[in-house]
Amino acid sequence: MRKPKIKLEPQVVQRIMDRAIEINKGCAERCRDFRVMLSQKRKNTLILRWTTIDISDIERPVQCYRYECFEMDGTPQLCSIHYANQEEANDFFWSLEPLYQQEYAIDHKL
Repeated sequence: MRKPKIKLEPQVVQRIMDRAIEINKGCAERCRDFRVMLSQKRKNTLILRWTTIDISDIERPVQCYRYECFEMDGTPQLCSIHYANQEEANDFFWSLEPLYQQEYAIDHKL
């Protein structure tokens, strides 16, 4: 894995993780593995990615990635990520570079 080109300022991480805490409180599934990331597919945008795990059917748990976009200062853009097809989804997924990771939003501390 290559080293990220930018270093996040603590106040930017705090703003985004404050949103992660809100997401976690409203999450019907289990939400975890919150990551702040960059993508070559979305210039000048920070992306919060997290995993939801629906275990309502213990025999068939469903895991999904969710995304929200932020300005480089941590301000929400109020957008979501959509793909036209599987190739576009894969291109986006493989372009992501992690900058910060928090296993559980509730544990966030700088």
